[in-house]
Amino acid sequence: MSNNPQTLIEVFKERLAVVQEISAAQSRNLLNLQLGGGAQFEIQEIERQMVATGVSHALAEALEQARARLTNATAGMAACDAQCAALERRLEDLDRRIAAGR
Repeated sequence: MSNNPQTLIEVFKERLAVVQEISAAQSRNLLNLQLGGGAQFEIQEIERQMVATGVSHALAEALEQARARLTNATAGMAACDAQCAALERRLEDLDRRIAAGR
């Protein structure tokens, strides 16, 4: 990269945008982690109720819904992890460009 100050400013702006995207993805990941933990807890509680009272249609349906929420949260975490990894590689590239431009 040339030592053009305008080019360096653009790279810094791009770096800021990438950092903001990483932050947003990490926030989504935390939400998915919380949702997954809640679903896991709910699954355990429903399974305990099933053992104590027997399987009912309502409990079976609630268990299925909780498992679906857990699956969705897990998939969301995997997607966020992949997005963060790609963004972190982009950030490393931008940092190299910034270092080269100084």
